[in-house]
Amino acid sequence: MTPEKDAFTEILVDLPVAEGQNLVRIVDATTVPGLEGYFETIYEENKRSDRTQLYFYFDPEDAQAEIKMELLLATMDLSDYSISRKLITRLEYLESYKQHYRSFAIGKTLAIVPSWKRGSVEEAELKGRLILYLDPGLAFGTGLHPTTRMCLTWMEQNQADLKDRSIIDAGSGSGILSLFALLLGAGKVLAFDLESNAARATRQNLELNPGIEASHLLLRHSGFELEELDTFPAEIFVGNLTSNIILGARERILAARHSRMILTGILSEQKESITEAFRDWTLTSQVEDDGWCLLDLKRNYGAV
Repeated sequence: MTPEKDAFTEILVDLPVAEGQNLVRIVDATTVPGLEGYFETIYEENKRSDRTQLYFYFDPEDAQAEIKMELLLATMDLSDYSISRKLITRLEYLESYKQHYRSFAIGKTLAIVPSWKRGSVEEAELKGRLILYLDPGLAFGTGLHPTTRMCLTWMEQNQADLKDRSIIDAGSGSGILSLFALLLGAGKVLAFDLESNAARATRQNLELNPGIEASHLLLRHSGFELEELDTFPAEIFVGNLTSNIILGARERILAARHSRMILTGILSEQKESITEAFRDWTLTSQVEDDGWCLLDLKRNYGAV
């Protein structure tokens, strides 16, 4: 089968649940060249409770895709796993993805409803919650990962602090944090991500939620070299990023004007390296979930 422009190499890994969680942590904390997205089988009928399946998507012309996954698994010293590879079209990807992503509640008042579930019984069961319609596509950010859930729960609990504030969303992915911040009353959000899939997904998700004023979202396809970081009058910086990215971008993060910083995407054992890097900031609170943590820091004015 000749690789098509609108296709992906799908790598399926079947392994024990605990090892699957470890693999996700490694993937989230490591740059895997060519990896365009991944998802976990969560809602499959008759799914074994002791095993999980993870689907990883690469460019169809990446001949090393399966080898890259094998090398990752080798670092984990696993023996109980299976791995398979096939070429699929984007349509096949979307149909497969929709089978494993459903509506769900977050915190006490929020909910996420996939775009294709609008008006469904699933949505009706979430009546009374603030709903964000979402179609992540190949962008990272479904709301299912502990770090995203922690960020959204923080937003819910600190809604008064978001009211009319200007926010930076670094590594915005599908736009889930930016869009929820605006739904919760934020005044303006500067969202940026290096992945082109992220910018595309965010625009699509903005259109799915007409209650959000499009002019309040500044979307940029960029990394931390973004010049607007120096000029955007942000009051809160949100970064659902890996520790390596946070540490590597420390100077650029500090160049922004914000007085409060919400950092997650951090493994619990890496927390001290982050707090040390931002030792001139006050850690006001922290939350942990499934081996990940969220840090809420405030700037100490006058500190060097």
